Amino acid sequence: MASSLRETEFPVIFAIRPVFATRSAFAVRSSFANRLASVLFAVLFLSVQVDANDAIMPLKDVKVGMKGFGKTVIHGRDIETFNVEVMGVLSNNKLNENILISGQSILVKVSGQVIQDAGGIAAGMSGSPVYINGKIIGGLSSGWVMTDHTVGLVTPIEEMLDIWDYPLTSSRPVDEKPVLWTCSAPLRLGGKIVNRLWEVSDDEDVSRSGILPGEPVFLHAATPVFIQGLSDKFLGILNSHFKNRHLQAVPIPPGMNLSAVSSKGNASETLEPGSAIGVQLARGDINLTTLGTLTYRDGKRILAFAHPFLKKGNVSFLMTGTHIYHSFSSVQMPFKIGAPTEMLGVITQDREKGISGEVGRFPTMVPVQLEISDKDIKRSRSINYQVVRDPAVFISVIESTLQQAIEEVIDRDGEGTAQMVIALECANSAGKQYQFRRENLFHSKSDIVGSLIEETTGLLGNIMDSDLEEVSPTRLMLKLEVEKQRRTMNIEKVEVKNHSITPGGILEAWVTIRPYREKSLVRKAKLPIPHDIGKENLTLSVFGLSGRVEDSEATGDGKDGAKSGKENRSSDEKSPETFDAAMSEWVNSPKNSDLLFQLTAEGEEVKKIKLNNRDLEIQPTNLVVQGRVETTISLSEE
Repeated sequence: MASSLRETEFPVIFAIRPVFATRSAFAVRSSFANRLASVLFAVLFLSVQVDANDAIMPLKDVKVGMKGFGKTVIHGRDIETFNVEVMGVLSNNKLNENILISGQSILVKVSGQVIQDAGGIAAGMSGSPVYINGKIIGGLSSGWVMTDHTVGLVTPIEEMLDIWDYPLTSSRPVDEKPVLWTCSAPLRLGGKIVNRLWEVSDDEDVSRSGILPGEPVFLHAATPVFIQGLSDKFLGILNSHFKNRHLQAVPIPPGMNLSAVSSKGNASETLEPGSAIGVQLARGDINLTTLGTLTYRDGKRILAFAHPFLKKGNVSFLMTGTHIYHSFSSVQMPFKIGAPTEMLGVITQDREKGISGEVGRFPTMVPVQLEISDKDIKRSRSINYQVVRDPAVFISVIESTLQQAIEEVIDRDGEGTAQMVIALECANSAGKQYQFRRENLFHSKSDIVGSLIEETTGLLGNIMDSDLEEVSPTRLMLKLEVEKQRRTMNIEKVEVKNHSITPGGILEAWVTIRPYREKSLVRKAKLPIPHDIGKENLTLSVFGLSGRVEDSEATGDGKDGAKSGKENRSSDEKSPETFDAAMSEWVNSPKNSDLLFQLTAEGEEVKKIKLNNRDLEIQPTNLVVQGRVETTISLSEE
């Protein structure tokens, strides 16, 4: 079942890495407070709309030399102001998500005590609203790389407001590409006259974007996620998944022991343009949170960041309040450090021009429980957290946290055997619930941790990428018991004990198996031969999953082979037609510890013979079965 978030404070802090500020726009719309008589309602409504529109300065009215102010938080939760002067209005050559030429930006110079204290435009100021003549023009988005930290870009509020027009339906993320901004008139930057400048997502874009030497480059802040609960090694695993989304996770600075800060009063009511907010991907023993600034609020709807976070389109991320501890100066880029406070709402859109969300409504997150134990050294660990339902984020967090938990408990590398129990609850887009549970035994001669990670992430990937139905996990429980002892057995030979075998009769097979470094033993099986089979030669195969050969593909050593429903199937077999059927088939499919028997008829094509109306006869064991043996059988006449 999906969980409802509780007002639990977790000891988490987060920061923006020292690169540059991101963009985000904001503005305040007026609203009428009291209903009047119906005869006056229309008049009042129209006047309110005019006031709301008047609070926004259209880009066409923004001129070079205009002065105004911006709002942001550099300490605590107090909103402070800084000075802003317009240096130029820029246009770009980039296609937007509707394949239309669009997009403009405003080049600004910032100053004042707040900017001095922050060290310039600091990472974490993205979304800070900028006003001229009391009207919002947009949100601060970027800073000049390694140069003048008082020069930045502003995303026009008109373009940010378009985010609210996107439907709340699933959509594919759009890759970010470098933006070439063209100046409406030549301007002076760093002692040079320039006609254009670039805005990029990360440093790698500079080398592959056709940027000429000496051209100004504004680095779009790859808003880092500040993380608690992962060591450096496993943080690297997480970052390897985040790299293609221009995102980087950074650990808590050494020596810091900051707890989540409780707010005073109703923070959702005091949330306003310039407030610091957090976007949280995981919460609990593992925490992933990023920081930005609220740009614009209209009732319960908000706009923030003025640039994409993961640019995943329609999303469901947790929005929190934020307490800023400090803003640090840096040669590359100033940056803030802060802690999330109370839960405020949900982020619903992650688009080119910023993010949007709703105050007071919360996302459904996935509870994850990991229970890891080592039989040899009698150690165990339990990890509990909640993670957003985004497939890529979910699998990435599971992989890194599971690997860290296993390695911390067993404290070694190499071979091993593991008993895994996985309980999974899912829901489709219509809210239909599914529940599955499966146990299996795994062994690896070289990397038991890697085998378990591959199995788990492969299963989750198949579920989320199912071509039968759009399904997302709503709860995951994973229990692992690991030991170094090799719990395997090899199949040595199979003997048919019948003097004669006829259609409709019973085939008696004796299988010799040898547990690892132990004496051989015999397992006996009685297999019913179908009545409707002709006089033909049959092949009896006995094997474990590691020796299974289906469609010229063998399942790897000690792997479960959980698939979406099409793999490991002959051409005459019917695939499951529903997700529920496919997962039920997987739950009931052979395990690594099963001894498998299969009969096939020789001919131009291999034909499987049904055994008790199944393709395989299964004998459970308590060891991982390895190997494959075959023998030919000739049927006798009745």
